[in-house]
Amino acid sequence: MGRMSPVSRILLLFSLILLAYPADCMDASTGSNETQILIDGEGYALANGEQRAFYQGYSVVIKGVDSKGERAWIELLQNGTSVSYGIFEAEDNLVYPEEGEIFNMTIDHIYVGSQKDLVFFYVRQCRDPDLPEPAPSLDMTPAPDAPASSATSTPRDVPDPDPSPGFGAWIVVGAVLRYVASKRSVRRQR
Repeated sequence: MGRMSPVSRILLLFSLILLAYPADCMDASTGSNETQILIDGEGYALANGEQRAFYQGYSVVIKGVDSKGERAWIELLQNGTSVSYGIFEAEDNLVYPEEGEIFNMTIDHIYVGSQKDLVFFYVRQCRDPDLPEPAPSLDMTPAPDAPASSATSTPRDVPDPDPSPGFGAWIVVGAVLRYVASKRSVRRQR
């Protein structure tokens, strides 16, 4: 059997990462394996200082990013009260609560820019049985009399209806294409 090409190894590694995604949330109140998954791996990006609302009053705030883009200080709030926080690196997970895994945030990567620092992440959220049923509407537009900034600054019971799913996959695809192109240009130079 021949050696695997570098591209095949990268694609195999990417497939294994997708398969290793956290197990389904469990509804602890019924003890069954049936769950109500509210968000299943959707991708988001937040700038330093920004906050994003999710279902059932949960929200994520990016409190700070280090100057090298290696770590970010992230806080998880539930109805405005801090329930979890920490300093995270790419590929780290913020899981709340640790034993129930109602909210799981996986940091994809951290970007330091000249204008904004960004944290790219995926969210998996299950229904918290101890909280009221989430609102069915995904309408994130502010009320006509509300200030324009209230849609992002006030925690709401619904997430952004336009997340950026799959941006991590596009990064991997771009890296693979760049790698293949660099190998071809090396062969042409010889």
